[in-house]
Amino acid sequence: MSHYDPIDASARAHMERMTPWRRRLVLFLRAVSLFLLLEGLYHWALICGIGGGVPFDDMPTLLQGSVIWAAIIDPIAGVGLWLGAGWGVVLWLLATATRILLDFLTPEGMPRMLLLSLFEVSLVVAYAVLSVRAARESDED
Repeated sequence: MSHYDPIDASARAHMERMTPWRRRLVLFLRAVSLFLLLEGLYHWALICGIGGGVPFDDMPTLLQGSVIWAAIIDPIAGVGLWLGAGWGVVLWLLATATRILLDFLTPEGMPRMLLLSLFEVSLVVAYAVLSVRAARESDED
């Protein structure tokens, strides 16, 4: 990032023109994006057998499917959120809903993944609150 880079200058100017709640929403989505990218790496590590634990081949089929689903959808949703694209939010909400459903269908993985699902639900609630506040702020202007 330099002062001479037109892309950085454009992004910086755009962030400065945003209302405070809109800026908070963008920064929140970027943080969630990083979380999803790290979560995707974690699921790929499970598939590749990195880090010990139960080998991927020994997991029940439904649990394998949920790990593969998360390994694919989480990084894609993370990139979409980072870019600020609407499809990123849709994929993130779809991934979260699917994860909750799979947690109840795969009792073998439930204790470990239930905390992760609860955390993601809290992120969705925080997103809803930030979105409403950003919308109200833009309506006031």
